[in-house]
Amino acid sequence: MSRLRITSILVLSSAFLLILAGCKSDSSSPYASSYTAPTAAQPNAVAIANMTFGPGTLTVAKGTTVKFTNDDTMTHTATSDNGAWDTGNIAYGGSKVITFATAGTFPYHCTQHPSMKATIIVQ
Repeated sequence: MSRLRITSILVLSSAFLLILAGCKSDSSSPYASSYTAPTAAQPNAVAIANMTFGPGTLTVAKGTTVKFTNDDTMTHTATSDNGAWDTGNIAYGGSKVITFATAGTFPYHCTQHPSMKATIIVQ
């Protein structure tokens, strides 16, 4: 490789590195990244996805309203095993809320998919 070519590559590489070092993130720039890091799951919420309830066990205070959101591609329910409460059908993207006024342990399931089970503990 010729000396001139090596010198040219080094000069261009150095210039590129200087330009790159001068770049900084500026939220006012029209080229700023639009990426937003995922946030923690909402408290007092149950997500329905991949044929499961998440979290599998949720502990809440008496009087708490729990939001059940269906992120799965099919309709689901969240139904108390003893029949005390039922969200009814929740379509994909939908949500329903249940307020837990009584302390206790409440196992529940999906009436359409009985293998889907979880528990709400109310203190």
